[in-house]
Amino acid sequence: MMRPEIWSLETIFRQRNRKIDMLHILFLILKIIGIILAVILGLILLVICIVLFVPICYKADLHGSGNARELTVHAKVSWLFGLIKAVFALENGKTDLSVRIAWKKFGDSDPVEDKAEDRVEEKPKPEKKAVMQEKQAIQKEEQQDETPNRITDKAVEDETEKIEKTEQSAKIYPESTEKKQRKKKERKEDSDSASKIEQITEKIKCTYHKFCDKINQITEKKDKISDFLADETHKNAFLKLKNEAFHLLKILKPKKIQGEITFGFEDPSLTGRILAWISMIYPWIGEHTDITPDFEHRTLSGDLSIRGRLYVITLVVTAIRLILSKAVRRSFKDIRNFKL
Repeated sequence: MMRPEIWSLETIFRQRNRKIDMLHILFLILKIIGIILAVILGLILLVICIVLFVPICYKADLHGSGNARELTVHAKVSWLFGLIKAVFALENGKTDLSVRIAWKKFGDSDPVEDKAEDRVEEKPKPEKKAVMQEKQAIQKEEQQDETPNRITDKAVEDETEKIEKTEQSAKIYPESTEKKQRKKKERKEDSDSASKIEQITEKIKCTYHKFCDKINQITEKKDKISDFLADETHKNAFLKLKNEAFHLLKILKPKKIQGEITFGFEDPSLTGRILAWISMIYPWIGEHTDITPDFEHRTLSGDLSIRGRLYVITLVVTAIRLILSKAVRRSFKDIRNFKL
C-alpha cells in the first residue's frame, strides 16, 4: 500500500504537467495566428508599396504629313508591370481604344467609324410595317378629304344667310346702318389704340424694374465675391494650391520629348495665338523640340515622341499636404457654405 502523502505528490505533478501541456498548445496556436497575421500585414504592405512606388508609364508618338486628316497618333499607358494597360490609336481619321486589366479586355480592336457604318447597314427594313403605314395614311387622307367638304357646305349656307339679312336691313334703313358701322369702327380703333398704349407702358415699366433688380443683384454678388476673395485665409489657401500645382507640374512633366513640328492655319492670327500658348510651356519642352510656325499655309507636319512616368506617391503626398493645411480646409468649408 502506498502512503497518502506520496499519492498526493504524484497527483500534483500530473496536474502541473497537464497545465504545462495546455500552455504549450495555447502558445503554439497564438504563434500560428501571429505568423498568419504577419504574413497578411506583409502582403498588404507589399501591395501598398507596389501601388505607391510602381510608376505609371506613358508614351505617345505623333506623325503628320502636311494635313490634319492624315495625322497618326499612337499612345500607350501601362501600370503594375503591364497588368493594367490602355492603348489608343488614330489613323486615317479612325480611332481605336482598347483597355486590358489582367486577363480581361475592354474596348474593340476595330475602328469605331467602321462599326457604326456596319450597324447602319445591318439594320433590317421591315416590309410589313411599311405596308401597314401606307394603308393608314391613305385612310387618313380619305377622311380628311370628306370632312372639309361637309364643313365648307355648312359655312357657305351660313354666309349666304348672313349676306341676305344684311342686304335686307340695308335696303330698309340704309343711312342708319352706315352710321352705326362707322361708330363701331371708330370705337374699336380707339379701344385698340388705348390698349396698345397701356401694354407698351406696362412693358416699359416691367423692363425697367427687371433691369434695376438685375443691377442690384449683380452688385450684391460682386460685393460678396470680393469679400470672399479678400479674406486672408482664402488668399493663403489659393497660394498653397498654386504652389502645389506648380510642384506637381515639375514632377509630372515628361522625362523625354523629341520632335520637329511645323504647323500653320489659314488665319495667321490663329497661328500666332497658338504659338503664344505653346511659348508658355516651351521652357519645359524646348530643349529637344523644334517648333516652326507657318503663317502662309495650312499645314501640320513632323514627328513628336513623348515618354514619361507618373508615381502615385506624389499625388498622395500633395493631397496629404493640402488636407493638413488649415487654410485649405477652412476655405473648402466656406466654399461649400457659400451662396450668392
